[in-house]
Amino acid sequence: MLIEARKNPVLETIYSAYARRLIRRQFGRVQVSGAGFPETDHPVIAYMNHTAWWDAVVPVHLSHDLFRREIHALMEGEQIRKYPFFRHLGCFGPSESGIADATAVVDYAARVLKSGNRPILWICPQGAILPSRIPMKFKTGLARIAEAVPEAEIVPMAFRYEFLKTQKPECRIRIGEPVARSEEDYSRFTRRLELQLQQELDALDAEIAQGLTL
Repeated sequence: MLIEARKNPVLETIYSAYARRLIRRQFGRVQVSGAGFPETDHPVIAYMNHTAWWDAVVPVHLSHDLFRREIHALMEGEQIRKYPFFRHLGCFGPSESGIADATAVVDYAARVLKSGNRPILWICPQGAILPSRIPMKFKTGLARIAEAVPEAEIVPMAFRYEFLKTQKPECRIRIGEPVARSEEDYSRFTRRLELQLQQELDALDAEIAQGLTL
């Protein structure tokens, strides 16, 4: 069974302010590089690597304060049950791992992207928090959602949380160019989405390494 979002604009605004303060307090710097966020009124699917608890906080700040987008996010059902507050921010997800739930997730995601006000849907297609530098491996859900909403921009976003030259860690984000669609099956499209995000992660690692040598 699908766990649907229960968006509450007031609570979303409150949590966005909390996220902003928390990020300022915990990080020495937040830096965004890369292609820049698409300047479009079309829906956006932002997909990212999943390495830390902060992946549930930083996208809220980016969506509300920087991108000015209506927030939605695909979240593990277990995590939604553990933190039900996130449903008020637009989080939804499957309660189980069966085919019926997967289909319901795609249908619901397509609905919110098509009916929202400049919506952004955040997806962590790795499906769980994993070590930061393992190869990208996605299930096909991202490709299926992207196929269901052909007008949506599909944007890879690489995230790193690194202790560098200061006492506090830095949050580093690199935005990739939107991924173009082509006539291919879900498996090949998924592999291409993996490759695009891996390329952004590699480029971000190179930026970080270059900064350490200056």
